[in-house]
Amino acid sequence: MKTYLLLCLFICTMLGVNAQNATKSTISFNHVKGLNASHQKVLDSVYHNMNDLNYHCFSLVSKQEISFHQQPKLIQLIKARATKVMDYYKANQQVETKNLFVKYGGQFPTLWLHKPVSQLTASGNIVLDDNDRQCFSFNPTVDVMITSENGNRFYFPPNAFETLEGSTIVNQNIDICVWEFVDKKSLIYAGLTTDANGKMLETAGSFYIEAKLNGEELKLRRGESYTIEMQSNKSFPDMFTYYGGNKDGIIDWAVSPNERAAFIKNTETEEKVQEVVQQQILGEGLEFNVNNYDAWKGENDYGDTVDESYWETQNSVDFYEMSAGKLGWINCDRFYEAKNTTTLAIRIDSEESMVVRIVFKDINSVMPCYSNSNHKDQYQATGIPKGEKVMLLAYSVKDDNAVFGYKEITIGENEIENISLNNLTKTRFKSAVSELLSF
Repeated sequence: MKTYLLLCLFICTMLGVNAQNATKSTISFNHVKGLNASHQKVLDSVYHNMNDLNYHCFSLVSKQEISFHQQPKLIQLIKARATKVMDYYKANQQVETKNLFVKYGGQFPTLWLHKPVSQLTASGNIVLDDNDRQCFSFNPTVDVMITSENGNRFYFPPNAFETLEGSTIVNQNIDICVWEFVDKKSLIYAGLTTDANGKMLETAGSFYIEAKLNGEELKLRRGESYTIEMQSNKSFPDMFTYYGGNKDGIIDWAVSPNERAAFIKNTETEEKVQEVVQQQILGEGLEFNVNNYDAWKGENDYGDTVDESYWETQNSVDFYEMSAGKLGWINCDRFYEAKNTTTLAIRIDSEESMVVRIVFKDINSVMPCYSNSNHKDQYQATGIPKGEKVMLLAYSVKDDNAVFGYKEITIGENEIENISLNNLTKTRFKSAVSELLSF
């Protein structure tokens, strides 16, 4: 008897808590015809505006119906309408059956909707396009330097590679393949983002590197590392090597605290170049002046004899020098410290799963948005710095077709942003991304 009383007390307490946390509304409709667009909009609005762990109570008969119909008829209407509403929420908002229930008591039964804690899942998948792969074949027994299409350099020490079983590769040509992601659009095409365990990163560039011998995967020998010279026009003292791992469809980056990246600035000045060229001109028995100095810079036929060191000076660029002790996903990054951050929700006009990204205009960063288990048309990102101008991108690419939408905003102006979608070819999608991210 005591146990029974405690159970009743617990149930009454929970019902009271539910009632305190609940919002309430009335919805009535022709249960034979079902929910029209207006009714569906009301139900969607109720669900979107509910906070997690809260309840909403629906009265399913109007005051006019109560005055007009007898109770048996009203009970029949309530049951039929409850079924329609529950079916709608299950199909369109992915609400589980356990979070929809009819509560009896009072004058008439009511339908209750419970919103559980949201489960956030990363949107998108990694895409390594074979067309973007750069491969180099060489003998790893000696020092090797390879240069990528974007001018980044990789220095591998001798005898640095071994098989997965631990046999060192000697006097056999191996293949090194590199994918490089040097700008925001290349990050988007590959599905990459710049975050580490949910924290925002600012990047100088990313790579995926693999080594093979006759098609078999290789690894670096224990204790070996190689050097990367990554071109950059920005200098930060807190850049490090980061290694990436696939986590829930995106690459999650982890810092290597013992591998700081050093920024190497071109110290060759125009005055030094001028001094070298002046010595060459005087050595030819010519008079040195501004006109023939410009000529030696290659502006007319005199420039044909300018020496190689001059051109190397002209072509030299600033870069980060970083070391890496692993192959696979490599990044040169730093944590971006933002004092004032916010959470952004993005609502997409689609029932299909989309990839949603936040691309910063003035920061070299692309942040992921996470799909919300409580709203299949809504995506969310946290820790986003307020006041930054960004481009929101939502897309899905399948074969040669794409669905794409975008919106340029300033973070913090709205808590929820809406994006509409358009159908495009894959080629047009890439062109559109390139145009939008030209900043």
